[in-house]
Amino acid sequence: MRYLIVFLLLMPFPLAAQPWVSTDYSIASSHDIYYGSATGFAGAEDSLLLDISFPTDDQPPVCGRPLLIVIHGGSWMAGDKDEGYATRFREDFAKRGYVVASINYRLGLFHTDRFVNCNVADWNCFNSTDSTEWYRANFRGIQDVKGAIRYLVGQKAQYEIDPDNVFILGESAGAFIALGVGFLEDNEIPNGIVSMMPDAPAPNTLYENNCIKKFNLANSINEMDLSRPNMGSVEGSLHTSYIDSFTIKGVASYYGGVFHNIFRSAKPQPALYLYHQACDLIVPHRTGRLLAGYNTCYSGFPANCGTIINRPVVWGSYTIADTLAAMLQNGENTPELEFEGINFNYNCLQQATNPAIACHAIDNYALRTRNLASFFSRFVSSCTVGSTLIDNSELLKVYPNPSSGKVYVESRELISNLEVSLFNSVGNLIAVYKFSGFSATQLDLDSIERGFYYFKIRASNNPALNRVVPIVIK
Repeated sequence: MRYLIVFLLLMPFPLAAQPWVSTDYSIASSHDIYYGSATGFAGAEDSLLLDISFPTDDQPPVCGRPLLIVIHGGSWMAGDKDEGYATRFREDFAKRGYVVASINYRLGLFHTDRFVNCNVADWNCFNSTDSTEWYRANFRGIQDVKGAIRYLVGQKAQYEIDPDNVFILGESAGAFIALGVGFLEDNEIPNGIVSMMPDAPAPNTLYENNCIKKFNLANSINEMDLSRPNMGSVEGSLHTSYIDSFTIKGVASYYGGVFHNIFRSAKPQPALYLYHQACDLIVPHRTGRLLAGYNTCYSGFPANCGTIINRPVVWGSYTIADTLAAMLQNGENTPELEFEGINFNYNCLQQATNPAIACHAIDNYALRTRNLASFFSRFVSSCTVGSTLIDNSELLKVYPNPSSGKVYVESRELISNLEVSLFNSVGNLIAVYKFSGFSATQLDLDSIERGFYYFKIRASNNPALNRVVPIVIK
């Protein structure tokens, strides 16, 4: 019997699926969706695109699925929504039940007019005209992401999104942006840094081909608008007329940071996940200048580069975690924190010769993303519906409400296929009604027990009619 017990304990029993954690679902994706345009750093208008993935065989909550925004890295000069980690995050979290959008945002900053040269790939491109350029590039990204959220919340019926469950994830520069989206408020912006500034000097021609044109930041230096206008509110101007509200429940930063303390707020703050390796050469894990390890790496033999100029001081994840701990001890309002600090100590030469141990990366993707999914799952709130108990919009009417057993659904236009799903108050599916060639119908709910329910209405030829309607059976 002893051996039988040992054998049973060692058998690989399957783990139960965990909502929002297990990758249970098949997904579909749409690419290059235009979500708006905005003026870039050099005056040109940038068209902003996103890719979106969502489950196809799940049973979404009646108020919709959580929305996750994924923001790529690239030092605010490079990177794309459909490269590297951005694609993996998008697809993997969609398999967990999220609607996930990886987005492009405005890239670029003004390079210095000085001739600061080193024959190392891309080293020159990090020499900016002044340190505020890094902050302003990050600020543009924050504005774009907020506009993308408003756009997607405005499409909540089409993608079945719950605006009360929005999450943000970024890596590297995208993590700086994610933190800003979740925590930066207008009253926390340093004085003058996003207001109108003196025009930038024209970048040195050294940077035109190998930086500006290489990363498609501008067609040429001569075509650049060198003015630096007031950048406005952190909210930006994209889709600000949209009336739907949303709530950011969680923010994830993979090897990112902040330019200063943006966590002092009396308002409820999103939960925060931080991941960082101590040997990161690009974003210091504590407090230091951006690209500190990278700069040191190439300042010695054999490259013998000089110092990359005009780099800002930033707080890495370790400093953020220490700061939040001190604030919490002082009784200040702080976000709930999950911090994974990895204390590898690979030096520059080791990372250069073995990319597998590069520290500006994720050491174990499957482990870290599952840890993040487990953390985020704690903050996906249950479905809540406002107090309005009747949908009487211009296009669709559901009445009477409350009802004693007969409910009428009417549309102002013919619907080729209509599906009305009835859920109880805890989200269990009770019944499904399907109609073809529909403009008005009566639903017989006499056999339904009294209580609070939800209709999920889906029209195949008009997504504008898709909605969730609370209904009381009395």
